[in-house]
Amino acid sequence: MEFAAPPQVGAPDWPSPSRAWATVLVLMAAYAVGFVDRQILTLLVEPLRRDLGITDTQFSLLSGLAFTLFYTLMGVPLAWLADRGSRRNLIMVSIGVWSAMTAACGLAGSFVSLFAARVGVGIGEAGLSPAAYSLIADSFPPAKRARAMGVYAIGAITGVGLALIIGGAVIEWASTAPPVTLPVVGTLKSWQMAFILVSLPGPVLIVAMMFLREPARQGAGAAPSAPLGPYLRQRWLIFTLLAAGYSLVGVAIAAYLTWAPAFLMRAHGWPVGKVGAIYGTILLVSSTVGVLIGGWWTDRFAAAGRKDAVLRVAIIGALGAFPFALAAPMVSSDVTAAVLLALMCLGFGLTQGLPAVSFQAVTPNRVRARVIALYLLIGNIVAFTVGPTAVALISDHWLRDPKKIGVAVAVVTAIVLPLGVIALLAAIKPYIQASEEEAAQTSDH
Repeated sequence: MEFAAPPQVGAPDWPSPSRAWATVLVLMAAYAVGFVDRQILTLLVEPLRRDLGITDTQFSLLSGLAFTLFYTLMGVPLAWLADRGSRRNLIMVSIGVWSAMTAACGLAGSFVSLFAARVGVGIGEAGLSPAAYSLIADSFPPAKRARAMGVYAIGAITGVGLALIIGGAVIEWASTAPPVTLPVVGTLKSWQMAFILVSLPGPVLIVAMMFLREPARQGAGAAPSAPLGPYLRQRWLIFTLLAAGYSLVGVAIAAYLTWAPAFLMRAHGWPVGKVGAIYGTILLVSSTVGVLIGGWWTDRFAAAGRKDAVLRVAIIGALGAFPFALAAPMVSSDVTAAVLLALMCLGFGLTQGLPAVSFQAVTPNRVRARVIALYLLIGNIVAFTVGPTAVALISDHWLRDPKKIGVAVAVVTAIVLPLGVIALLAAIKPYIQASEEEAAQTSDH
């Protein structure tokens, strides 16, 4: 498989709407499957604690550090390939790697082997988003980009929701079904079956990717790449503020994605199938609606002349989610907890589809994938390492009560979410200036 750059460079025409949206939908499906593969772990906390003898802190390392460290470290060199060559082919290879390593998670027999397989999932998934965001940015003009990237972001939410729904159903089924025995591998436990089953869509996605065509790199000029250093020296302030703001909001989101199933099982006594069905549906419906509203609202604000449209909507979403995120773990009623989680997911959804839109507006074409990868490096390390692990440490060493894991989530949220909003507010003025300058430079090509 070749990674040579496609011949079209600097073409003035955008792809047809049907071709552009087909690209988005296939990429969204890939993102969804990737999130199923990474998120299925959160529903398996209790069987993994039982069968592998791990603590909450060790589990947080599996869900956070094991995946995130190499996902972020590999993101930058893979994004360099995306900026120089075939983004489609890079994504196809990435899908193959993470699907194989997800299946390997199902064959793990210890904390160490599961940790190593999770590292492999992270390496595989590192090649998707930087290349995907670059493809989408070259498929839609700026005025239509927020909705397209919002639809792609729905893939993450769909993946998390499906991971919970499918994972819960598989575990419930496997707990009553006869044992499954495979040649060489032997008898599989329910959590092992869950990993193997969710790895199966990978080959189908690879075939779907083969039918996509690369769009021309809009406004890229003739150079195959551009150095990242000058961009970072010029845009360090806006990059830092955007990365800090979205990453801190992401800490709260990651804490809930990781630990909400556990607090619903421990504090409310829900069986795993109920958690998967209800919380998975909440994420699928409420978060998806939030992302769609966020993209639509951003485009409407922009059309009305609001140059800070994307940050305005992101801030509204984070502030809207805040009270519900604090209250959800504190209530004793099952129905009230579910309603509060749904309202929280709606608010977070407004924000979740907007980080890439923000960075694309202040970034020239030939460094877009690397800038997104650098943000993902920072954002994922902060969100998916600090969030889950801080919650686990508070639970293990301060509260000392597994049933209060939700309280630990609320404590972390109360600290980080206001800090994230402050950073996004500070980013508004430099964002407007940088986006205006990039728009002027692009129009000159």
